[in-house]
Amino acid sequence: MASALRVGLLGAGPWAKMATGPVLAAGPETVVAGVWSRTGAHAEELAAQLHATTFATVDALLDACDAVAIAVAPAAQPELAVRAANAGKALLLEKPLGADVSGAAAVVDAVHATGVGALVMLSNRFHPALDDFIAAAALAEPLGGRGSFVSGAFLGGPYAYGWRLERGAVLDVGPHLLDLLEAGLGEIVDVQAAGDRLGWVSLVCRHASGATSSGALCCSAAGEGGIEVVVYGRRGNARFDGSQVDYGAWPARVRRDFAAVARGGTHPASVDHAFHLQKLIAEIESQLTE
Repeated sequence: MASALRVGLLGAGPWAKMATGPVLAAGPETVVAGVWSRTGAHAEELAAQLHATTFATVDALLDACDAVAIAVAPAAQPELAVRAANAGKALLLEKPLGADVSGAAAVVDAVHATGVGALVMLSNRFHPALDDFIAAAALAEPLGGRGSFVSGAFLGGPYAYGWRLERGAVLDVGPHLLDLLEAGLGEIVDVQAAGDRLGWVSLVCRHASGATSSGALCCSAAGEGGIEVVVYGRRGNARFDGSQVDYGAWPARVRRDFAAVARGGTHPASVDHAFHLQKLIAEIESQLTE
């Protein structure tokens, strides 16, 4: 059995504390080698939670690990990702890759130039339920579909801050919805959008398969929400319902898949796929009102 992958954690915000850090620390495929954050107190708090070491500099952390997991704001991720890739470290990246297409392109270029393994936290890609959805969608002989990601996350709580409130749901949860629509219907080759980027956003997507789909994105809606995608076809339909997903199952798959990618494996949640999603996001945002 391969030894545990030593992962350095760059970032100590809410997602790092609630997900990335605890998932990687649970092993056995991975172990947290240390934590760095621009805010030292946050790094110390998370390191204590994970029984890991705090590092004062990025370089010191890179020297102590085989791979890095980056959990920072989109604007900050490209610089850290390029730095880690150039140091030969495999990458576990957040979605979106960057705040814009140019930042995302820098990450992709660095991964290609260095040949390091890279996996993007498109979290639905690690749920066993997605495998069933993809298989059922193929059997349905799809004609089209619909999807939505609606929540009240921006009304209060750990995600109601900073870049999310400034840019809205498209940059934050858009990658998840677009990824699921593509999982069921194939690559999106054109998207039309309407709405308010800080409110409700409606989408019409055209897929390379010839199918079309509609989508809705909003993180400012009170009440019950969630993520759902339904594919309709000549032989039936397929449904991915986020409310029915076993969220206790995906952490083990994240660790397993990241360890495999770090050692040369491939995965659908690649930087190339994430870059494609980033370009769709840019196109959607260009069509929306402020």
